[in-house]
Amino acid sequence: MNFLRRHGKLLACVCLMLLGILGLCRGTLEENILALVPNKIKQQVALFEHSALSQKLIVITLASSKEQAQETARALQNALANAGFIVPKKPLAEDVVSDVLSALPGLFSPKIEQETEQKISPQAVADQFAKYYEELFSFQSIFTTQKMTQDPFNLTELLFKRWGTIGQGVQALNYTDGFLSNNRGTILAGLYDAKSAVSDIKAAQRLQQFFTEFQSSLPQRVRTFFVGGLRYTLENVTLIKRDLTTVTLAGLICLAAVFVCFFRTRRALLVYLLPLLVLPPAAWITQLIFGHISGITLGFGSVVVGLSVDYAIYIYFALQQTKIEAGAAVSKITGHLWCNFLTSGLCFVALLFSSIEVFKQIAVFALLALGLAFFIAVHILPPYFKMPTSAELKTARMEIKPLPFKGAVWASILLLVFGIWGIQHLALSSNLDDLNSTSPAFAKDKQIAEELFPSAQGALLFALGKTQEEALAHNEQLSSQVPAGLPISALFASAHTQAQNLKRWAAFWTPQRQHEMQVLLETQAQEKGFNPQAFTPFWTWLQASSANSNFDFSAWYNPMVKISNGLYGVVNIVPNEPIYARLSDGVRAVFISASALQTSLVQSVKKEATWVVCLALLLNGAAVWFLFRNVKETLLCFVPVVLGSCFLFGCLALCKVQVNLFGLIFLPLLIGLGLDYAIFQLLKYRSQQEELTQLYPTRALLAAGLSTLAGFGVLILAKHAVLFMMGICALVGIGGTVLVSLFILPALWKRYV
Repeated sequence: MNFLRRHGKLLACVCLMLLGILGLCRGTLEENILALVPNKIKQQVALFEHSALSQKLIVITLASSKEQAQETARALQNALANAGFIVPKKPLAEDVVSDVLSALPGLFSPKIEQETEQKISPQAVADQFAKYYEELFSFQSIFTTQKMTQDPFNLTELLFKRWGTIGQGVQALNYTDGFLSNNRGTILAGLYDAKSAVSDIKAAQRLQQFFTEFQSSLPQRVRTFFVGGLRYTLENVTLIKRDLTTVTLAGLICLAAVFVCFFRTRRALLVYLLPLLVLPPAAWITQLIFGHISGITLGFGSVVVGLSVDYAIYIYFALQQTKIEAGAAVSKITGHLWCNFLTSGLCFVALLFSSIEVFKQIAVFALLALGLAFFIAVHILPPYFKMPTSAELKTARMEIKPLPFKGAVWASILLLVFGIWGIQHLALSSNLDDLNSTSPAFAKDKQIAEELFPSAQGALLFALGKTQEEALAHNEQLSSQVPAGLPISALFASAHTQAQNLKRWAAFWTPQRQHEMQVLLETQAQEKGFNPQAFTPFWTWLQASSANSNFDFSAWYNPMVKISNGLYGVVNIVPNEPIYARLSDGVRAVFISASALQTSLVQSVKKEATWVVCLALLLNGAAVWFLFRNVKETLLCFVPVVLGSCFLFGCLALCKVQVNLFGLIFLPLLIGLGLDYAIFQLLKYRSQQEELTQLYPTRALLAAGLSTLAGFGVLILAKHAVLFMMGICALVGIGGTVLVSLFILPALWKRYV
């Protein structure tokens, strides 16, 4: 019972930690690029991600010969369907001509009607039969015989030529025998509708295992792989999990080094056990709030490790370097800790006002962890810290001599100039691939896949609708506004338009016209020596063709996508030209090009970063002024923030680091951390008059700064671009604020306060 009274609070924290670990194990780790972009352009990015290379499951087959590639691709397609990974495609008959011809009545638009009039004119029929006659004596005679009997007027050409114009002006799709292919036919791509969501990591892992097993049964020079949204999910989550392991181990080693340098007592281990008590429950609650948790948020846990130990470090050293009674010492330093929590917390509060979901996740996670760490450090850990002996007090003293005033002024000027230069030369990357970190192997696979698809120089035009029928209808309206029309509209018609086309088809093929065409065919057949009865399959089909149109081009290529917010969209691959951009109204149509999207992304993130930084400065400025009630001291607190930021920008530009958009998340955090160290120093110099300087030993500031660097800086070892960028910004930015707080701020304090 005494044990429970003495250690009950600590045991309760341990139980909460275990509950958090259990909750995380049963939760969902999700990576979605939409969580990394502002709301303003989220729809555009979502639509861009619905292009062929992301939402569709793209299955690539490479072989040394065209025949081997075809055989492997078909076997793989059947295996994927049988395993339940893809929606089975409607099998095509051996005779593709009859399939495509059956689609013609439902697509018999006024324009195709005019072209059909030309096709069945006497001169056109004569020319076509002359061509058939010539082909009969070539190697392709077996195909010509089938085509003549089923489509003597070559009406299928009216649809095939529209199929060939998909992506015209960008890069035409090369479709061969059911697959997209390169010129030699040795690289084939099958486009499939996956049965699982692109963010389903378990489905992605099962699919990867399937390909591994399938690959083991293939000859040495034949290879298969998949790309698209599921592959992106697998790559991101796998990479983040590896990074979490690497970063965690590296962080523990660095924290152990700090412990050896500054602590070396068993009781001090509680300082570094504190993050273990606060991170799991904070991550679990964050997961409950959002329904899932990002790997980037979990990766940010190493940052929170460095921040959360600061409270325990300050209390530990305050008790180790003073003879004041423990309760009184904790009471006096609690005000400082409250201020630290307030400045750091307000920066995360500012992140809550961002429209980027991951920023909000990080903010909630950090606020929960820091709040719990503050409570444990102030109310649970102090009784476990042993009061020092006189000998320990003597050996524990450590002071660092700051720069003289003139040296501090010159150093400040140089840092300001360095920072201004850095801002002017900072390289900011707008590439969306920087947010989707993948392995080198995937980069090679993606490069192979992109050889078969439209060039990135093109653009995407989405016709939107609440239903598929509405999206198709809107696509037809867009097509009518373009002189050349949209090829997708000609091949994928709405039900209403198909009904009109079927009526037009029936009205076109009157009994009189059919009789005239039969006479014309018999005449041409006699002239070329063909049997007039050979065309019976065509006339038999024509008699029943007005009833329905039973072939769907989506068996080859499906432009219809379902968007996350409940909308449907028809994807048109178009040139990046103003005539298509003007069709966008944001409600029924959206035009997206890679270059324009990247520009919008940079502008949106810059605006968000500016807003968050300004809000963090405003909130923290008010908090610091409320603490000191002195304008000079308030301004001095921001010196490490400004000069540390200058040092960061200058170093990034000097080292030519490509800063991705997530590097901007560090700016508001740098404000909070820089203020923490500045407040520590100012309270230390203020306390000299009260003879309480020992509550603010330099060792505490160094230990806190190095612990934060150990948590933040180890992210530089991460392979994921977002985590790496936060790591490098932390290593340089926090290092700069600590140095400014130690060597420049004291000189300015002595001169101006």
